[in-house]
Amino acid sequence: MDKPHKQVVATSPVAIKLGQTRIHVADSLHPWQKINERVQCPECETAYSVTKGFAMEQFVEILKKQHKDKEGHPDYIASDPAFTSVSDCDCTLGQ
Repeated sequence: MDKPHKQVVATSPVAIKLGQTRIHVADSLHPWQKINERVQCPECETAYSVTKGFAMEQFVEILKKQHKDKEGHPDYIASDPAFTSVSDCDCTLGQ
């Protein structure tokens, strides 16, 4: 990520789309949020890294709804958008 990108700051679980370099989870997350698992959309090849505590049933339903509504999958999905923000990042992650 040596080019301009963003970071997600959250106090609730989030999912970050794998393979993209436009956004990453902030290093300031609580330790429990750093535990994650890979989850693939049941209807396509898109996969996410999902932090601990994100209800898998809720997450999969969000992915299915995006297909039903003919929406693309976003770079991140917040379990509680009210407690999630995105900001510019000046880290040197990946350099």
